[in-house]
Amino acid sequence: MSPALMGGEYVVTIKARSYRPGFIYVVDHIDLGLIIKRLNSERDGRYLFTGDNQKSVPSAVIAPVTSDRITGRVIWIIGPAGIRRSRPRLPDDQLDFEA
Repeated sequence: MSPALMGGEYVVTIKARSYRPGFIYVVDHIDLGLIIKRLNSERDGRYLFTGDNQKSVPSAVIAPVTSDRITGRVIWIIGPAGIRRSRPRLPDDQLDFEA
């Protein structure tokens, strides 16, 4: 999730009541385990996540996930420089589900 998150940083999450594109979430992925990704879009109750870094696991590998796999929304990031609020950001090129 670089540059939003750097190695060795910690995150504080809350249980999300709704899911909004641009925010960072923790996902309990069935194959990848716990991952931290940015929500890109939602369709038919399935959510597509992307990483901020080009070297991130591709969205095609992550695949759309259901809300029961989303464990929380990142609200604070704790690192060597201190504590900062997690900010929403929409990806430069919006991905979407394939038809």
